[in-house]
Amino acid sequence: MQKINIYQRTIFVSIGVGALVLTAIGDSLYRPWIYSNNYFDFGLANYLPSITGTITAIFLLCGVSKSFPKNIVNSSSGVIIGCALYEVLQPILRTGVFDWQDLAAVLVTGMVVLLVFKNLLKNHRIIGVE
Repeated sequence: MQKINIYQRTIFVSIGVGALVLTAIGDSLYRPWIYSNNYFDFGLANYLPSITGTITAIFLLCGVSKSFPKNIVNSSSGVIIGCALYEVLQPILRTGVFDWQDLAAVLVTGMVVLLVFKNLLKNHRIIGVE
């Protein structure tokens, strides 16, 4: 297992924090603004926090870990499954309502991030990716 250098860690944490800020803005400012002005944004106000929240979870996990796991794809997949479970369990946890668009947003975003990770890691030879 190869240690992640400070430059890589900074990039991952920065992307995670940036996505976290976008999640907060999307949930607390953008969504109410879209609803109050009755704009049509193709449903983005509804599922934007699911997209940016998934990105946040994956990048922060990698950025704060002491070293990359042997297979970052498996670790990221676990985070995606956790995000998807959270979407499904929201009514039980009383943190929101279940919405198929949110679940789809989490899964599609997760797959895109996995592809990006796989490509970056393979091209830069940070760690071995199967």
